[in-house]
Amino acid sequence: MIKTFPNTPAGNTSAKAVSAPRDLWYDGDRIVVFDGDDFTARNPPASKDTQDEIEARKYGKLTALQTMTPAEVQAWVATDVKTLAQTQDAIATLAIAVSILARKL
Repeated sequence: MIKTFPNTPAGNTSAKAVSAPRDLWYDGDRIVVFDGDDFTARNPPASKDTQDEIEARKYGKLTALQTMTPAEVQAWVATDVKTLAQTQDAIATLAIAVSILARKL
């Protein structure tokens, strides 16, 4: 629920006495207090796309791939991707990259 109080000493005391305030700020001649489920943060959490980008940047293999030239990627695949497990790992790494990039189209 949103509650407002006059920006006076008495209003300030009343605003700070609100049970379980989730946010409080001074807006000119009034004090605004949010204290319920209708509260929306002024800095909402990052979108799923942004969260996924952050997680992808933490993925070491993708970070290494990001620094490679096309020729280096070809050489990496030719020399380091020999077994089924290595192939699956390389495909998963590339799929993560494509997933992030495709969202930007």
